Amino acid sequence: MSDLATFQRSFAAAVLADRPLDPISQLCGFAVYRNTSARGAIEALRGAYPTVDMLVGDEMFVQVALDFRSECPPVSPVLSDYGSGFADFLARQPWASELPYLADIARLDWLWLSAFLAPELTPSSGPPGESGRISLHPATRFAWLSTPAMTIWQAHREPCGLAALAPEWREEGALFTRGGRAVQAQQISPEMHRLLLACESAPSIDECIATMTEAFPKADAISLLDRAFTSGALIIF
Repeated sequence: MSDLATFQRSFAAAVLADRPLDPISQLCGFAVYRNTSARGAIEALRGAYPTVDMLVGDEMFVQVALDFRSECPPVSPVLSDYGSGFADFLARQPWASELPYLADIARLDWLWLSAFLAPELTPSSGPPGESGRISLHPATRFAWLSTPAMTIWQAHREPCGLAALAPEWREEGALFTRGGRAVQAQQISPEMHRLLLACESAPSIDECIATMTEAFPKADAISLLDRAFTSGALIIF
C-alpha cells in the first residue's frame, strides 16, 4: 500500500475515533476538521429523522448519532443519502427496549424522506381500466409495522397531534404518497398493504386483485384499488 493510501486510511480512522490519540490527531487543524465532520453527520441524521430527535431529545440524539457514525460512517459527500441503516441500528441498541416503537418511528421518518426526494411523475388521469397495467408511483412508500408507530409518528408530525395521543398497542400500516412537493401520510389496513405489495411487481389489475383477495377473500378489492389510485399511490402505464 502506498504511503498516501496509508495516510488516508489512518486519517479517516482518526476522524471517526472517539478519542484520537495517534500522531495524525496532532496535525494542525485536525480538531476543526473532525468536529466539522461529526457535526455534519449529526445534522444529516437530525434532518432525516426529526421524529426520533423529538422523542429522545437533543442530548441523547447527538450521542446516538455519534455512535451510529462510528459504526456506519458516511461513504458519500452527499449527506442526504446518509442514514439509511439508522432504524436497524436503533433496533439493535439495548437501551431501545424502553422505546420499542423507536426503530419503527425511524423507518417512517426515512420513508417520508424517500417519498419527498423521489423523482417526479404525473399519473394518468381517470380511473384504472380493466385491461391496464399498474405500478406504484415512484414516490409511494409503505410499510407494515409491529408497533403503533404510525399513530405516534403522526401525533408528533401533525399540529396538536400530541393532545390526543393514546395509541392501542397493535400492528399498523403506513402509506406515504406525494402530490407535487407535499408528502401525504396515512394509516392503511392489512388489505391495502397486501394490495400495494401485489402492485410492486407491476402486474395486470386482475393479477393484483387475485393476489389480494387470495389473502383477504372478504375484502372489497375494487374499492381498495380505487382508493389507492385516487391517493396517488398507483399509476397506469
